[in-house]
Amino acid sequence: MKHEVLTATQLRKRFPAFRLPKGMVAVYQPDGGFVLSERSIVAHVSAALNLGAEVHAHERVLSWDAGKGRVRVRTDRDSYEARRLVIAAGPWAAKAVRELQGRVTPERQVLLWVQPKRPELFRIGAFPVFYMQDGSDKYYGFPIYGIPGFKIGRYHHLNETVDPDGMDRRCHPRDERILRSAIRRYFPEADGPVIAMKTCLFSNTQDEHFVLDLHPGHPEVSIAAGFSGHGFKFCSVVGEIMADLALEGGCKRFDLGLFRFQRLLGARDVR
Repeated sequence: MKHEVLTATQLRKRFPAFRLPKGMVAVYQPDGGFVLSERSIVAHVSAALNLGAEVHAHERVLSWDAGKGRVRVRTDRDSYEARRLVIAAGPWAAKAVRELQGRVTPERQVLLWVQPKRPELFRIGAFPVFYMQDGSDKYYGFPIYGIPGFKIGRYHHLNETVDPDGMDRRCHPRDERILRSAIRRYFPEADGPVIAMKTCLFSNTQDEHFVLDLHPGHPEVSIAAGFSGHGFKFCSVVGEIMADLALEGGCKRFDLGLFRFQRLLGARDVR
C-alpha cells in the first residue's frame, strides 16, 4: 500500500493544520478517505430492494429461537419464520444474543464539530482524515464536509459502559472540554465555536476485533457484532461474509479465524 512516513515537522509543512509533538511520526496514505455512511446505507438498502428484499423499519425485536433447521423471530408488530437468521444488532448485540453478555459491551461516544479559525486549513485536499495515538489517548477526525465544521472524536471517550436503551444522549460541558483540549493541543487553528455535538455508540469486544461467526449453539443463526468503532468501513465485505455463513454454513473466501465466537467464551470482563 502506497504510503509515506513523515516527521511532525514534515507533516506540518504538508498539512499546516497539524501541530504534533516533535517525537510523533505520521504515516500518510494518499488514497485514504471516508465513507458517507447515510448514502452508503441507502445504496445497500436500495440494492437489496431491487433484488427482492423486504425492509421492515421501526420494528423492535422482542425474541428469537432456533431449532430443527428453522428460526423464529417475534417483534412488536409481527412474527416471522425462516431457515436462517443473521443477527447484526450493533450495540444491542448482547441483548439479542445472551452468550455475548459481558463480552460485547456498548460504550457512549461523543463527536464534536467546531468552526475553525482558519477553515482553509481543514478543507478536503488541505487536511486528511486522521487517526492518532499519543500515549494512551486516541483521536480521529475528518476535514470539513457537508457542514462548515472540523470533526473530532476520542476513542473510548469517557470509558462509559452503558445500556443502549437508556444511554444519556445529551452532550455536556465535560464532553466538550475533553475534545477541546485535544483541539488546542494538536489543531490550534481549529479552536473556534462549536457547530454541533452528537453522541453515538461503540460496541466493543475485549480485543477490539469483530465477531463474524455462526452461533455456537445454533448453526441456523449467524452473528455480526463487536465492531469496536471501526466496522462501518468494512460493511460491504462483512455483508458478503454473513451471506456466505447464512447460505453455506461457512466462508471459504476469507479466513475468519480472527473473528470466531469461541475466542470470547473465556472473557467475561470487556471494559
